[in-house]
Amino acid sequence: MLDSLFTWLLLPLGLVLGWVLGRRAQPAAVAAAIAPEQLGGLLTRLASDDPDQAIAALTQVAEIDHSTVELHLTLGNLFRKRGEIDRALRIHEALLTRPNLTPDIQAQVRRELAFDYMRAGVMDHAEAQFERLVADGRYVTESLDQIRIIYEQGRDWEHAIAAARRLEAAQGESKRALVAQYEAEMADEARRAKNVDEAVRRARRAVDEDPACVRAHLLLGALYEGKGEFGAAAQAYLRAFQLDPRFLPDVIEPLYRCAQKTGDQQGYLQFLSDAREISSSSLPYVAEARLLADEGMDPMDRLAAGLEVRPSRAVLAQFLEVLEKQPAVIAAGLDKPAASLRQALRRLMESSPRYQCGNCGFSPRQQFWQCPSCKRWGTITPIDEAMRLPGA
Repeated sequence: MLDSLFTWLLLPLGLVLGWVLGRRAQPAAVAAAIAPEQLGGLLTRLASDDPDQAIAALTQVAEIDHSTVELHLTLGNLFRKRGEIDRALRIHEALLTRPNLTPDIQAQVRRELAFDYMRAGVMDHAEAQFERLVADGRYVTESLDQIRIIYEQGRDWEHAIAAARRLEAAQGESKRALVAQYEAEMADEARRAKNVDEAVRRARRAVDEDPACVRAHLLLGALYEGKGEFGAAAQAYLRAFQLDPRFLPDVIEPLYRCAQKTGDQQGYLQFLSDAREISSSSLPYVAEARLLADEGMDPMDRLAAGLEVRPSRAVLAQFLEVLEKQPAVIAAGLDKPAASLRQALRRLMESSPRYQCGNCGFSPRQQFWQCPSCKRWGTITPIDEAMRLPGA
């Protein structure tokens, strides 16, 4: 184990030393100080879990200059990548106290220290280091983005918005879509706290920031529906679908509920007709079949058309549910096999992912507006093939 660790550490350090020695001849004292046998002893001390002696040995190699700092930084980065945050912190904190560091090197050390603090979960220290870098005009956009991430991780959305504004000004790129997500987060929090007016206010601010924010329109639809404002809810749901037809599985059932409350069956039928044209989903056929059943009509032909034009598990499951109730099927004793197949299809649909991140492919059963895997916002959309049946 010790030999493998020694080899693993020696390779990157050897590369750094080779580069340093190749750039310029070292003074005799420095060359002697980093002789291979002494480097081996240093690495042995690192492997034997004695970082203090290792740091002491490194600082004795030579008076701190560009090349020696790089050796320290290499060690610190190795420790952080291996999850040994305490070691990384000791190295970078020791470096930062050294005199005669150039502004460029000091900024580099401060940056590494900030990332150490982030990995250690000491976010206030990390923020302080990033703020110092911004004040010094070093790593400005990266530091501002990391400050934003710190507030984001702490779910401090107001400060996250302020950080996004600063980043926008420094980077020259709009962050309004990101700010809209933060506003929507606060709207969701207010909704869970049953503060509906505040939730609506925040959701509207999200729309103002980013009119193309599907999440904000879906949230407004749910809020209006909860308040009994079904016409306004239907408009919000429709807008979400118009912005991104992939969200049809998320709006088709709420729009059905709103149509039932307002009596606007014609409007709902028009929506289903438009959805057939815009989307490749088979759900409009399933929804139309349900409307026929609501009116006491046989939906079999509509479902059969759906199976022919856009076959899917959703259409097939609904078709089987209607089929098993047909008198001829019951007489032939085929109703039970049809019911068994339908139940198997439903179990398959219930166990399948409903959403997928377009950036990294993460496939959850529920919606996450920030992908838990890649941390991108607004990249997770419904999977059409996972089709939810109406009412599911």
